[in-house]
Amino acid sequence: MEFLLIDAIAVQPHYFRMYEELMDIGLSQTVSDRVFVTKPHTLSYAFEKDGISLGYYKILSTKAAATQGITIFTLHKQ
Repeated sequence: MEFLLIDAIAVQPHYFRMYEELMDIGLSQTVSDRVFVTKPHTLSYAFEKDGISLGYYKILSTKAAATQGITIFTLHKQ
């Protein structure tokens, strides 16, 4: 699996899919706690892949994956 930068933090997702304005990304609990922190002034997170900005995304929903300890986040481009 390839690496992504989320707010300048390198992560290796267990699952990654982009379609139109949506993104699904599967992260372990420890990784998601590190990158999806509560922000005081915005709910968006900057994504980058292979040195190219993918834009800012906001979390729409979360759900538990079939693999224990993995959470699937669905995000919408802002």
